[in-house]
Amino acid sequence: QINPHFLYNTLNTIYYLCGKDTHTAQEAISSFSDYLRNNLDSLDCKDLVTFDKELQNVKTYLDLEKIRFGDELEVIYDIGTKSFCLPIMSVQPLVENAVKHGTSKRRGGGSVTVATIEKEGEYVVTVSDTGQGFDVGCYADDGETHIGIENVRQRLRDMCDGTLEIESEIGKGTTVRIIIPKKES
Repeated sequence: QINPHFLYNTLNTIYYLCGKDTHTAQEAISSFSDYLRNNLDSLDCKDLVTFDKELQNVKTYLDLEKIRFGDELEVIYDIGTKSFCLPIMSVQPLVENAVKHGTSKRRGGGSVTVATIEKEGEYVVTVSDTGQGFDVGCYADDGETHIGIENVRQRLRDMCDGTLEIESEIGKGTTVRIIIPKKES
């Protein structure tokens, strides 16, 4: 599921850059092409992918958003491990939400952090932002459809017995954790 607003915003950014900074416009077109290719390829993927492959798509997405938001978006990577697999397009929708509903809504912007850690019986992927936050208790009753989050949650459960947890505090930001149990060999 590609957000149409992201497509329009990216194309508008590239259009603007064509007249102002052709080198950055070329980089944006290359990143946008990679992003679209990765998303279209994900439609045919029924298996788990390496975290490294998922991270590449996240980086491509964030590179485009960084061009758009400039200094108002800080991106932090704290990757402790890449030695696990997960459903394709599991992390990118969470990062997209962190930008769209978090940092871009906060005056002056904010940061998005993507982190991984290996624990004794599980791998944990954390996506956090310093955005506006929200009341998690009202999340299910806010009148909006949360297809992206629910799709990720269901694919994690069905494909690798994984779970998704959301914590948020109004005015402070949101943290989403993907927890993937290690498989016994």
